[in-house]
Amino acid sequence: MHRIHFTADDVARVRLAPTLGPMAETLFSLGTLRGRTGETVFGGWRRRVRSGLDARSAVLAAITPARKPWFDMAILAGTGLDLAESAETFLASPRRAVRAELDFYASHHGRVPTTLTALVDTPAARREVLSTMEAYHHSAVAPHWTAIRAHLDAERARRGTILLGRGVDGLLSGLHPKIQWRPPTLHVDCGDQFDADLPLDGRGLLLVPSFFLRNPSVMYDPGDPADCILIYPAVLDVDHAVGVWTAGTATRALANLLGRTRASVLTAIADGVATTGALARRLDISSAAISQHTAVLREAGLITTHRHHNNVLHHPTQTGLALLDRNHTPAVRVSR
Repeated sequence: MHRIHFTADDVARVRLAPTLGPMAETLFSLGTLRGRTGETVFGGWRRRVRSGLDARSAVLAAITPARKPWFDMAILAGTGLDLAESAETFLASPRRAVRAELDFYASHHGRVPTTLTALVDTPAARREVLSTMEAYHHSAVAPHWTAIRAHLDAERARRGTILLGRGVDGLLSGLHPKIQWRPPTLHVDCGDQFDADLPLDGRGLLLVPSFFLRNPSVMYDPGDPADCILIYPAVLDVDHAVGVWTAGTATRALANLLGRTRASVLTAIADGVATTGALARRLDISSAAISQHTAVLREAGLITTHRHHNNVLHHPTQTGLALLDRNHTPAVRVSR
């Protein structure tokens, strides 16, 4: 059990974020892939992903052994909202930070696989592990990422509404069955053997939902004044899951027609990512490339574009929505 202790200042500094990013969700998905819980939600995804794993799965097993703690690439990779940013952060991680993660890993598992010990001093080893994670991400998570991100955005919005209407007490009281708010302490059952008291001491708490994580998780460094982060499982039922997995299937089919990147651009625009800059950040490609893709989509009659103050905004046409098999009104969001 983790006990997070609040001061009055910490209560005032509770914040919400939609995701730790694709690298963290990819790491969390490995635990779900190995597990057996949530079969009605994740069963089909597990079978599809397991059937495609290759010899590099040994590296994935080293990163996320059956018993926690894992080698926490999410901490080393930071909270970048695109895979490329997280990859750069991981490759540039200080040796002492990597060593600290490996020491914590070794203190609970006895030995550290050679694949991981080499990460301290060998850049090629980091690139190899990163390449394995990226390959797994592209097969297991990327086909569904747009729908997953939309689900997490909706989760954050829902929690924000609760915060506005019922305050911090209402928010913390209903996060998850394994999270209990007994002011001034938040009791978090992370489903592991660890027991810790975590005083916030003015850090505040950042609440982040996860699509794949099945138990809450806490990121806390007593020597670091940065936010304590509580990652909790987002509300996910069969209907939500079907929507996510179906959207992934539709995205793959659309990619065969338009090309993967252009299909992703159209899907993101339909999700309400309206500006060229926001699209570039979401899809991790240059603004110039986005402009080329939106020009093709516009010429094909799948999107419209107009200027609003200093922003160039893109919106899907009815033809574009029909191609995506969507019959709802698209979201409108000006993203800078």
